[in-house]
Amino acid sequence: MMHDGRPLLTVEHMTVVYETNEGLAKALNDVSLSIYPGQILGVVGESGSGKSTLASAIMRLLPSNASMVTGRVLIGDSDLYAIPEARLRFLRWKKFSMVFQSALATLNPVITVGQQFGEIFRIHEPAMSRKAIQDRMEELLNLVRIHRQHLGNYPHELSGGMRQRLAIAMAIALDPDLVIMDEPTTALDAVVQHEILEEIRRIQQDKKFAVLFISHDLRLVSYISSEIMVIYAGRVVETGPTQAFLSSTLHHPYSQGLLTSIPQLTGGHLELQSIPGSPPDLLSLPPGCAFRLRCSYAREECIRNQPEIKTVRTMRIACFDVEERQKEGDNGQGTIPVESERPCRSV
Repeated sequence: MMHDGRPLLTVEHMTVVYETNEGLAKALNDVSLSIYPGQILGVVGESGSGKSTLASAIMRLLPSNASMVTGRVLIGDSDLYAIPEARLRFLRWKKFSMVFQSALATLNPVITVGQQFGEIFRIHEPAMSRKAIQDRMEELLNLVRIHRQHLGNYPHELSGGMRQRLAIAMAIALDPDLVIMDEPTTALDAVVQHEILEEIRRIQQDKKFAVLFISHDLRLVSYISSEIMVIYAGRVVETGPTQAFLSSTLHHPYSQGLLTSIPQLTGGHLELQSIPGSPPDLLSLPPGCAFRLRCSYAREECIRNQPEIKTVRTMRIACFDVEERQKEGDNGQGTIPVESERPCRSV
């Protein structure tokens, strides 16, 4: 997909390892991506695939036992791993911000909503008057459809959906160019998930910021994103425009498994399909393709070598067998309608 202008975020060949008692676990392996103004890039994969590590590494918030051993993270022209901490603190929230998985865990339980908003402006906009801060807080709450009376509430006094909308409001408080959202609807029920997705879409279209949207749920990702990136065992296995991803009949076998594992109603019966096997142990990844032990297309070459990303039509796919499958013709498996029903509507 072609983009105008320069990317807001560039990740180049990122590899991240965790030091554990059992050895080194490679959570991300040679991951590259770019996000452009106004774009929503959805990142999807099973638990343990490296999605949250990717978000933490971009924010330079990796835990003490993790390190980025190769690669660069650029916000515009700024290399986030080469700048001093003071400069990084300025860029966070002002240029890029993050909505974490659990709003309750990230909000301070002993101060009110208004006090937490006030801290953002006092730290990053010290010249703002008290009146200007109050007006901005009320504007932000109105944007996420929360009444200003809740500025006096503590986080535990709000519902899960309100806390998540509050976390989004805080993330966009300083009008950043990019917002990273790591599983922002995981703990919410289907109805509230839908409301949050609609809020994100509406605010993003109004404010024109870019979004890196991370989830294990392909249907959520496909609903909200303009491009999709599929990660398996720390590697990118497929990426491309969402419309092309949903309409294509040719996918990486893992992406195909994610598509066919979405519950479907057939003849009044709920059909569930799962991907066989389990994700590999990151402490001892198998040689060659990490997905080959779960793949019905695996062959000799998959054992010897790691497949590289190849351009296939409008997608980029890391699979040795995909070109052969393309020559043989589409198999028609693993597709869902392009503009499907709301992704979080209960069945």
